[in-house]
Amino acid sequence: MTPRSPGHRTATAALFALALAARLAFGLLVRVPPAWDGVLYERGALGLARGLGYSCFLFGPAADPSVPTAFYPVGYPAFLGALYRLFGVSPLTVVVSGALLGAITVALSHRLALRCGPALAAHGAALLFALAPGPVVFSVTPMSETLWGALLTATALVLSRASSPPRTPQLLAAGALLAAAVYVRPQALVLVPLLPALLPGTLAQRLRRAALVAATVAALVAPWTARNCLALDGCAIVSTNGGSNLAIGAVPRATGMYLTLTRADGCAGVVGERARERCWQRVATKSVRRDPWRWVRLAWPKLYFTYANETFPADYLREARPDLLDARRNARLRDWMTWTWWPLWVFALLGALPLPFRRPLAPAGRLSLATVAAATATHLVVFGGDRYHLPLAGFMVALSAAAFRGLTRGDRRPDRKAE
Repeated sequence: MTPRSPGHRTATAALFALALAARLAFGLLVRVPPAWDGVLYERGALGLARGLGYSCFLFGPAADPSVPTAFYPVGYPAFLGALYRLFGVSPLTVVVSGALLGAITVALSHRLALRCGPALAAHGAALLFALAPGPVVFSVTPMSETLWGALLTATALVLSRASSPPRTPQLLAAGALLAAAVYVRPQALVLVPLLPALLPGTLAQRLRRAALVAATVAALVAPWTARNCLALDGCAIVSTNGGSNLAIGAVPRATGMYLTLTRADGCAGVVGERARERCWQRVATKSVRRDPWRWVRLAWPKLYFTYANETFPADYLREARPDLLDARRNARLRDWMTWTWWPLWVFALLGALPLPFRRPLAPAGRLSLATVAAATATHLVVFGGDRYHLPLAGFMVALSAAAFRGLTRGDRRPDRKAE
């Protein structure tokens, strides 16, 4: 059967329903209030819903709501703010929207996996994603990872289903999805020229596709960039937290994971978001130049903190609902989440390896691998953390299925027919 066979469509629908039920059940039974970055995202959404614009209102009651900001990317607050305007400000809005996004990502990852390997492997990997406790818990919180993962997975599926050569509407759709992903997390800019260039074709064809997708993204992101140029003390494509992220991964006391920058690290007294971003960029550059090998050695802990465990959703839940989790229960939940994460990334790693006895990755597999590689490279430059692998779970599903490519009779074709 091909990915568009009725049996496979039924499996996708069943996985969507199962993932949605699991997320809604958890979100409705265990109300998880905002914590950490979620507090800021939710306040940003409230400010937008109330007509205050994207302002320093998100930083708390002491901040001036008339002062514009672009420190955090506007994508997720704008998404949630629009839902607040439509359906009202309620925790239920966060739960239902997050559950739907999580379930959609499971369904999209299943369709992607069917194009990478045998159906049984695709079903199993997507089922694990649908019920894994980490994604279930995290999808119903006001955090940007679930939305970003859905947009990236949708982009990869659109491109993998594209005809050969891809038609202009397909490339425009991919560009629109990537633009939305850039608004949520600007690191998606790395994927803009990369993903369309991975589709089959001559070099000239690949360059033209990349140019069309890049032009679409530029046209859709340019209005926000212009707003930042006018409202801030300098231009910023989407957000102004890039400099501090670089510094977190480079200052002398960097560990490879998140830390709070202090006055001792530099930039004390610098006023203006763009001025502070440029200052932190200089701090990061000087730190790397002062001891480049130390910065290189930080690559391993950054990888470890990003992929070795899955603990952030449990820690988030404990921060938001300390009445539910004591230290012992939190440790057990962290272990449970990690154990369900390991099979996905281990099989994904096997799927990515170019072993001699099996065919090369299909286009869907190459797109998945490129997305994971680009995200990994970003966190090697900045800092790691297991929350950052959560948006990549859909691609781990696809690559896990690819680990079994060519091992069954129905999966020995060089590529799968486009849907």
